[in-house]
Amino acid sequence: MKILHLSDLHFGHHDEALAEGFAHDINAQKPDLVVASGDFTQVGTKREFQQARAFLDQLHAPIFAVPGNHDVPAINILRRFIDPYGLYRRYISPDTEPFLEMGGVVLVGLRTSRRARLEWNWGHGTISPDQLEDLATRFEAASPDALRIIVAHHPLLFPTEPMVQKTKRVKRADEALATFAKVGVRLVLSGHFHLSYVRKHEALSAAREGEPVGLSHSSVAPILVAQASSAISTRLRGEPNAYNIINILENRIVITVREWNDGAWRTRDKAVEPA
Repeated sequence: MKILHLSDLHFGHHDEALAEGFAHDINAQKPDLVVASGDFTQVGTKREFQQARAFLDQLHAPIFAVPGNHDVPAINILRRFIDPYGLYRRYISPDTEPFLEMGGVVLVGLRTSRRARLEWNWGHGTISPDQLEDLATRFEAASPDALRIIVAHHPLLFPTEPMVQKTKRVKRADEALATFAKVGVRLVLSGHFHLSYVRKHEALSAAREGEPVGLSHSSVAPILVAQASSAISTRLRGEPNAYNIINILENRIVITVREWNDGAWRTRDKAVEPA
């Protein structure tokens, strides 16, 4: 199974020259699925969503998407509070928390963006207790042997290196990771920070005798948290535009970064292969 993971397109604040050939490079990778982890637009206008839709229509692979905080209208405050995801549902996907099983994997989307928060920065993300309580039920609809993936916009783990722009992880990140471990999640895909990195989350409790083993069970393998940089936005934070290529093989997950360098998309010689 080959998944292409992109994030933070930010149409309306994008590099037009870079965007022009981006779909071609994606299609050349021949992914089985494209995962887009939010922020299709900059301020959530109809025009920006139309640009995002025109880009997505060029892709050959099916698309699994969740909204980001920039996909909630920032200028039209009335629309933000009355119908915050109306344009997203019209132009991107009718479902803000999709579910998909294909090729031996199952993906569950978590909407972490909110129309408002009890703080000055409404761009920060939240995972609610109800969302976490519902996860086990949602995964029950899939084959028990399918590798379980969560897709969200806001990050659950910080990078190991200092960040150019300090910000927050998603609210209830630690509680969410603990819940993910309980329900057997093996991979989390997200964006928002405009940085490419992969972290491992080790479950606190060791595997017990009699528990299932294998790649699809987090009881014996860490949860990988893979962040995607901004794909085509000009809002960079110390790293080039990039996206991730994720190959799910028989006994490992391999994550490779493909970045924009010297006027071309190039595959970075770096991958993560957990035991």
